[in-house]
Amino acid sequence: MRRAMTTATTLSIAGVLAVGALTGCTQNRSVGQSGGRINPYASTRGDEVSTAASMPAMLEYSDQVAEALIRRLGSIPKIAQSPTRVIVELGAIENQTDTPRSDFEFIQRRLRSKLINSDIAAANMKFVESVQSMDAEAQRVRGGGTDPLQRDYSSGQTDRYDLASTYVLRGAFFESRRSETRRYFFEFNLVNTQDREIVFNEAFDLAQQRY
Repeated sequence: MRRAMTTATTLSIAGVLAVGALTGCTQNRSVGQSGGRINPYASTRGDEVSTAASMPAMLEYSDQVAEALIRRLGSIPKIAQSPTRVIVELGAIENQTDTPRSDFEFIQRRLRSKLINSDIAAANMKFVESVQSMDAEAQRVRGGGTDPLQRDYSSGQTDRYDLASTYVLRGAFFESRRSETRRYFFEFNLVNTQDREIVFNEAFDLAQQRY
C-alpha cells in the first residue's frame, strides 16, 4: 500500500495514532512529556527546518511495514508452508537521499524489534544476527583475538543455515528535490537469499516542503 502525503498530514495522522494508543492509561500519558522530552511522533522546529526526511514520518513507516508483514505472513507460501521457522536477518540498506544512513538503520532496527516481539512473526520467523558479528562474538567469548579483520571464519564457528530458508530484510530509500520541495520513495523488501525472490514489499511515499 502506498500513500502520498505532506509532512503535516503524516505527522497529524501519527499524532492521532499515538494519542489513541495511550488513551485510558493516565500513567503512560505523562511519561516523556516533561523535562524537554516529547512524544517521538511529534514534529519539532528542528524537524521542520531539517533537509533530512521527517523522522516522525519514518517512525510511522516502520510501524506500517511491521503491521503489513505480520498481516501478510499467512499469504506468503514459502513462509507459511515452511516445516520450520524461516531465518531472517537484516540486509543491505540502499540510501539515495541526503538523509543520514543512520536514520534508516534506526528504523530498520526498530522494525526488526517490532517483528521479534510479535507472537505471529516469531512463530514463523527466527531472527538472527550476521555471521560475521556473531563469529566475532564467539571468538571474544572463547578468548580469541580482538581484531575481527584478522580472524578466519572459514571453519564456521556459529550456526549456518540453508540459503533456501534464509531471508534478508533490505531497505531502499530515494529522494527527488525541487527547490525547497522533497519527495521520497521508501521500500522494505524481504528477499530469499537463494533464489532472490522478493516475497514481501512495502512502499511509502512522502513529500515535504521547507518554509
